[in-house]
Amino acid sequence: MPPAHFHCPIPSAAALFLTTLLHAPAVRAGDTLWGIHLDRPCAIGDRTSHSSHGTQDRHTITTSPPQPRETSSEHMEVTYTAIHEVLEITPAGRPRALLLRIDRLTTDDGSGPQDQFAPGTLITATAAGDRTIYRLGREELDGTLSDALDLAGAKLPSPHEPSEDALFLNNIPRQPGQEWQADSKRLADAIEATSPFIIDPVTSSARIRFVGPVVENAIPALATTASFSISPGSFRNNPAAKLTGSLLTSTTERIHPIDPALPVLKESIDTSMKLIQRTIAGPQPANTETTFKRQIVHHILPLPAKAKQP
Repeated sequence: MPPAHFHCPIPSAAALFLTTLLHAPAVRAGDTLWGIHLDRPCAIGDRTSHSSHGTQDRHTITTSPPQPRETSSEHMEVTYTAIHEVLEITPAGRPRALLLRIDRLTTDDGSGPQDQFAPGTLITATAAGDRTIYRLGREELDGTLSDALDLAGAKLPSPHEPSEDALFLNNIPRQPGQEWQADSKRLADAIEATSPFIIDPVTSSARIRFVGPVVENAIPALATTASFSISPGSFRNNPAAKLTGSLLTSTTERIHPIDPALPVLKESIDTSMKLIQRTIAGPQPANTETTFKRQIVHHILPLPAKAKQP
């Protein structure tokens, strides 16, 4: 059973969902309006089981005559299982610090899988602006370990990230199959707040589609698909670097429990980015083309609260 604060007042949203199915068979799912909660506030002491698998690839080509062309590639694959416990939250109910009990973190940079921790290893994750700092005891983890934990789903939200409900103007019930757009100005501001880019709100957009009601691990839920198309115009702090033909696209599929106190149960993210950069900082301009691809699937389940010590 989930902890007490995970439950709605009676009758719960889950009970209403089941009642609808049992006592109103003549009503089609497409005729029902559903309130979708994109924001999911948590509470101190919340515990969730996480499992994820993902890959990330980056390829860069740099040309700067008369120097020869340079190329570089990076690959990372992670497999992760852990229990997350919320230690601190923000006033908005977002996690600010987590305790991670890692049962498995396997990474592969192309040279073969490597287990990074012994099962049961405890790590703290703390939000520090747009970054998440991971510590094993007093030791701060960086490099591959930090990147792998970010990719695996341990990264904490930035305080600069807006409310998703506000971003998508998600304030009315929706029917299955319905699509609607994000506020373009809020979208551009949100990307700029957590990235080095200046974003054009005219050529950037995001849409969300309510797929319909589902049941995930016996929990009544609602499935959504969000798609993003972001056009970076330039770098905020580097006027000498111009971006041309650059584009970031992303698709996120989520399963949201009807009970708004429960966490998202599944999240699948597929992101691609291409940055074409021209830098004029010397006698010859340098051109850099970077392609980036990330695919990750997270499975999340709420766990009972820890038993209080007598």
